Amino acid sequence: MKKEQKRKITQLLWYGIAGAVLTMIGDFLLLGVNSTGAEGAISQYLMAAEKISYTRIGLAGFFGFVGIPVTAFGYYALYQMMEDRKSAAARWYKASVYGYVAFGGAIHIICCYLVTGMKKALETGTESGDILFMILKEQGGYLIPCFVVFFAFYLINVIMLIYIIAKKKTPLPGWMWILNPLLFKILINGFGKLGTSAFINGTACSNMSLGALIILVAWMIVIRKRK
Repeated sequence: MKKEQKRKITQLLWYGIAGAVLTMIGDFLLLGVNSTGAEGAISQYLMAAEKISYTRIGLAGFFGFVGIPVTAFGYYALYQMMEDRKSAAARWYKASVYGYVAFGGAIHIICCYLVTGMKKALETGTESGDILFMILKEQGGYLIPCFVVFFAFYLINVIMLIYIIAKKKTPLPGWMWILNPLLFKILINGFGKLGTSAFINGTACSNMSLGALIILVAWMIVIRKRK
C-alpha cells in the first residue's frame, strides 16, 4: 500500500469513527431510559417518549443527523482500499455508501419525529393502544417508503462489504468479513434483551453506530500496522 493511499484511508477512518461516536450520543439520548414495565419495542418507545424532553429529542436528532453521514466516510475507506475500483462489486458498494449518506440521517430524524409524535399523543390523552395506529395513519405515507429504501441500501452495503473482504479484494484479512454491520446489529440488539436499564437500552439503540465504531476501529488497527 502506498504511503499516500494509507494516509487517505486512515483519514477517512478517523472521520468515520468520529461520526459513529456522534451517532451513538444521539442514540443514547433518544432511547437511553429505564424501561422497566415496558412490554415490547413499541412500549419502550412510548416510555421513552413519556420520559424525555423535546429538547433531548432535538439533540438526539441533531447528533444522529450529523453523525450518520460522517460515519459513511469510514465505510467509504473500504472502497479506497480496493485495487480494482471499476469492478461491479466496487460500484455496488460505492452506491450503497452514497445511499447511507443520502438516507441515513433522514431515517434518524424520522425516528426522532416518531418519538415526538408519541409524546404529543400521550400529552393529549390518546390511549397507548391507539397511538401506533394514529402515527402510521398520519406519517406512514413517507415513513414506510423511507425505511424500505434505506434498508435496501443497507442490505446491499452489508452483502458487498462481506463479499469484498471475504474475497480479499482489499488489504484486510479475509476473515474480517465476520465484522459486519448486520452481525453487530443482531448481537447488540440481543444485548438489549438482557435488561431494562438506561445503559442497556441506549446500547441496544446504538446497534448500528456502535457496530460501525467497532468495525472501523478494527480496520484502522489493521491498516495502521501495514507497511
